[in-house]
Amino acid sequence: MPFQAVATQRLYEQVAEQISALVARGEFVPGDRLPPERNLARSLKVSRPVVREAMLALELAGLVEVRTGAGTYVKSAGRAPVRLFNSGPGPLELLAARRLIEGEVAALAASTAGADDIDALKGLISKLKSETAAGRTGVEPDREFHFRLAQSTRNTVLAGIVDHLWDGMTGPILNRFHELTNRPGKHRTNIADHEAIVAAVASGDAEKARRAMADHVAHVEAVFIAGEEAG
Repeated sequence: MPFQAVATQRLYEQVAEQISALVARGEFVPGDRLPPERNLARSLKVSRPVVREAMLALELAGLVEVRTGAGTYVKSAGRAPVRLFNSGPGPLELLAARRLIEGEVAALAASTAGADDIDALKGLISKLKSETAAGRTGVEPDREFHFRLAQSTRNTVLAGIVDHLWDGMTGPILNRFHELTNRPGKHRTNIADHEAIVAAVASGDAEKARRAMADHVAHVEAVFIAGEEAG
């Protein structure tokens, strides 16, 4: 008898699957507002950020519509596409990996980055400021900054790992989240974090650079955890 691969499903994908099944059964119909995130989290015994990941994935699949400040509404009565449930790591997984890996990247860069690297990083911060001042999310210059920092370690493996992590950070779920939380206050904190990282790296202080990166990732995670009340 042929064996079948055992599927490992991420938590937010399991939540999305349960909600899509309820919609398919008619428990919720197009136009209905889904229960608030906090209620769903309590019922499903998961955290609100996990519910938020699920909602954004369902929106991208066309099943629901997330309305900033108003909740999440059923958009379609059809069964959610199968591709939704193999949609890669969620934001929380990615941020946990970034905290671990990019903190060490920043620490190493403090001993390897040269004047050209520091100038390039400062230039990318200026680019990030311009993007956000124009009302854009600034995700691309943000990614360039972190990749350039990794390159300054002179370790191509680390640079490749950071680039791979950012493939996830610029994926559909997080891009949609950036759109929903595109606020000036968030950008000010983000820019200040990047400036602190560069200052620490330029000073050659590995521990300070590691801490500055950890603080930055924690701030990104805090925005996701707080988020917008999406239902």
